[in-house]
Amino acid sequence: MKRTPALRALAAGVLAAAVLALLPAQAQAIDSTTWVQRNLVGIGYLASSGVDGNYGPQTAAAVRSFQHDNGLDEDGVYGGRTELALHNKVEEVQRVAGSGADGAYGAGTTSAVSTWQHSHNLSNDGIAGPATMNAMGVARTVQITAQWKFPSHGWSVSGQFGCLDQIYTHESGWKVYATNPSSGAYGIPQSLPGDKMASAGSDWQTNPATQLQWGLDYIKGRYGDPCSAWSFWQAHNWY
Repeated sequence: MKRTPALRALAAGVLAAAVLALLPAQAQAIDSTTWVQRNLVGIGYLASSGVDGNYGPQTAAAVRSFQHDNGLDEDGVYGGRTELALHNKVEEVQRVAGSGADGAYGAGTTSAVSTWQHSHNLSNDGIAGPATMNAMGVARTVQITAQWKFPSHGWSVSGQFGCLDQIYTHESGWKVYATNPSSGAYGIPQSLPGDKMASAGSDWQTNPATQLQWGLDYIKGRYGDPCSAWSFWQAHNWY
């Protein structure tokens, strides 16, 4: 697909200069610490008592947890990539809850989520934690995003996800911005060149769902299923 064994070293989280040039707005985060904390509280990564305007260890730990779940470098630093992913996740929740999708988890979103939870027999605390996200159909992690795409490809999660996990763990560590410094292979599936993934969506550089759609389509078309692709990978160190 994209590399020889000599090229399999990865630089997960290092975005090619050409990609950065296309994404100037992501150079730095602009959210205030208070809004970072409110968003993290809203989707269940930080206790409400953590909204104090101080970017301390508790906030950094919550950011690392969010980064882990969303295919980002787990450094606890709130940069542009984390800001984009956090806003997108909040917007997904807001769309389902019926509040304004602005990426800011304020009082209006909390109220809308609480109402949605009540109507779906969930604890109506207004926080979109794991149970609420699952009920909403909002994938909390990149792995869940992949799993939810399995039925449309004719695969069972129990039979095939373990193989996919092995492939993507070896290829990119499930990191959205993973870039092979030698070949330029990019993203969770390590597409070469990266812009092949544009066939799945124009946001292929930053959206894990788009990358995974392309990656699963690729596996389906070339190997039939992830376990066949993993068998090939084990024999060749690429797929």
